[in-house]
Amino acid sequence: MKIIHLVLGKANPERMNGVNKVAHNLCTSMTELGYDTELWGIANTLDHNYPKRNYSTKLFQQEKNKLSLNTDLITAINGLKRETIVHIHGAFISEFYHIAKRLHQKNVAFFYTPHGALTENAMRKSSWKKKVYFNLFESWIIKKAKRVQLLGQSEVDHLESILPTTNKCVIPNGQIIPDKNLWKTKTERIKKELNFGFCGRLDIYHKGLDNLIDGFRLYLDQGHTGKLVLIGDGKDRVELEKKVIDHKLERHTIFHGAKFGTEKYMILEEMDMFMHPSRMEGFPTAVLEAASLGKPCITSDATNINPYIKNWNAGITIEKSSAESVARAMVDASNLYDNNQLESLGDNAFEMVKNEFTWNKIVGKLIKEYEA
Repeated sequence: MKIIHLVLGKANPERMNGVNKVAHNLCTSMTELGYDTELWGIANTLDHNYPKRNYSTKLFQQEKNKLSLNTDLITAINGLKRETIVHIHGAFISEFYHIAKRLHQKNVAFFYTPHGALTENAMRKSSWKKKVYFNLFESWIIKKAKRVQLLGQSEVDHLESILPTTNKCVIPNGQIIPDKNLWKTKTERIKKELNFGFCGRLDIYHKGLDNLIDGFRLYLDQGHTGKLVLIGDGKDRVELEKKVIDHKLERHTIFHGAKFGTEKYMILEEMDMFMHPSRMEGFPTAVLEAASLGKPCITSDATNINPYIKNWNAGITIEKSSAESVARAMVDASNLYDNNQLESLGDNAFEMVKNEFTWNKIVGKLIKEYEA
């Protein structure tokens, strides 16, 4: 069995693209476990400008006309053997529809992971366009895929309401356990304020960052102290920085910009509480990264990780993303810290990742689906 992971991009883990990062980690782990694994990327350039990797990568030029495929890509598809599994990562990408049609014609099995794009809130954005595209193209991919891998319950529920199928499976994202040399030795420290943190794309609506800033202001207005640390960049950074100024939070907020690798982990290590109050998600890898460093997390239902956080007592959950719910969670975190209970939640977060989300565990679940 040959396994090909297909993405729009190059699966560069040093880019702010969660789908590409997941595909990279899946390819890495599958290769380490001895599976014949390859990455196919449709990209604007064919430069292999990414860190060294243990798996083969084939890049294909993205055509300006989205209704056509690059001739090299068509040739590669035509050369696939029937025992190949092609795993398509991403949704509402026209090239993927044309690729899926060709794979189906050749009787080559394909899997499809929409990575959170089919949750109710995600479908509301540009809703009429997505509805038309879904009915014409995406629904066909879903029906013909051997499996539709969904990352969490919110995606399952919504897809079932718009297109009931029997080919769904629920498998979340995974996480690498960081080198313990990155961890600082735990020492007693006298602290007057908590460091709350966020890491991810600075998309205000998607990530609920308006509620994060508004909630932080409410938290401080109640007499609590703290800092808010943000790692990441994106289209809404300027608007978000203006919101911080409008709320007079400049002295309490730090924007680090996009960070990767050890530099990112060192900033995460300084956080006491990681926050992800998203309105829509698949299964955010940033939460798993923070938890793998022993950081308790504040997460919304939309992240799909709340059941795990509750099960493992690994943080504080909120139902819907709102300024008030964010502020209440911050107050709860402050009270836990004052009672010396926050660190134990962080220990639970690490155990949660170690037991539920290692890439080998996630790969094992996917391989069972491939073999079936």
